[in-house]
Amino acid sequence: MIYLTKYKTAASYEQIVVEDNLYPQRVHWQPDTYARAKTGMTYPPQIMTDKVLTKDVTDYLKNNPTKGKTGFILAAGSQGWAGVRSKNDNRDDGFLHYKYKMPLVTLTNIFGGRIASSLGAFDYCSTDASACASGLKVLMEVQNLMNNFGFTRMVVLAVEDQINNSTLEFFGRSDASLLLKYEAENKPSAFDPVYHGFNIGQGAALAIFETNPPEDPEAEFLGAYTAAEDFSNPLGQRPDGMGYQKAILGALEVAKLHPSDVKLVKTHGTGTLVNNQAEKTALVTVLKDFVATSYKQRVGHTLAASGLMETGLLLDDLKQNLVPGIPNRTNTDDVFLSYDIPTVSGVLLSLAAGMGNTYSAALFRPVGNV
Repeated sequence: MIYLTKYKTAASYEQIVVEDNLYPQRVHWQPDTYARAKTGMTYPPQIMTDKVLTKDVTDYLKNNPTKGKTGFILAAGSQGWAGVRSKNDNRDDGFLHYKYKMPLVTLTNIFGGRIASSLGAFDYCSTDASACASGLKVLMEVQNLMNNFGFTRMVVLAVEDQINNSTLEFFGRSDASLLLKYEAENKPSAFDPVYHGFNIGQGAALAIFETNPPEDPEAEFLGAYTAAEDFSNPLGQRPDGMGYQKAILGALEVAKLHPSDVKLVKTHGTGTLVNNQAEKTALVTVLKDFVATSYKQRVGHTLAASGLMETGLLLDDLKQNLVPGIPNRTNTDDVFLSYDIPTVSGVLLSLAAGMGNTYSAALFRPVGNV
């Protein structure tokens, strides 16, 4: 059996307006991410990593050596963190002199190798670049290594630099995230007939998975699966939610569970019109008796970190006897919750989707039910 022994999450709950940003959107803001929007950025991946890679985590890994192999996976969503377009100064000698507003070492595989070494994960190191699905997609790799290759501990870090001009421009121009001028009449929500769209957020998550944890675990990790779908647009989603359906059914098969075992769903829940239809259709097709919630309306869309980070936030809420409703709903909904309810017993299904037709599902049994 595989257990989620420890997890850490970091997210900003405060929203402010960066007025002079090129693509003015409301963003979740961490100190020092923007000194000034016009003067450049510090290094968000390292800032967010420092918030979850705390001394108690490193002390735990150091003081509790595992008898088997230890691996590390960085779920970063993309292969590079430059985030700001390079500038060519057009010198007469013909050489291109690129000027970055961020450190030159911005490749995720280099960043991942550095973190793996600091954690003593010398047996395996990997990075993933599957957009917003990465945080959950790598759990399929976790279960494979632990079930088939003798790994007894896997550490996963999910983090990304999404507060940069390139990302803000993409989501803003595609009308996926909310521009400031739209927020007065359209608040971020999910599965709502009126409100839709999301705000960009910053977040990170660190999770330690073990086969023989030295202390009580947070949850039992039951299984994970990632699937694709037959769809011509790699940035879109099929309305019937086929990718989601395949991921959910695959995870259930791995875990040897029935759809009726799933009682609670942490949705991807971006709130975009296409995801509202695809994810809802998939869930009501596969599952029968469940409730669902979403966290992006509270902490913003943290891209690669979202699936794993939001799972941790839900586990935190369950400890407080709470399943939160989805904010800003305009109608009462007893399934895709528009109001808070007490903790639900049973298996937790966590979902994520990434651009490129990637859909991931992971199943957990929270500690109270282990």
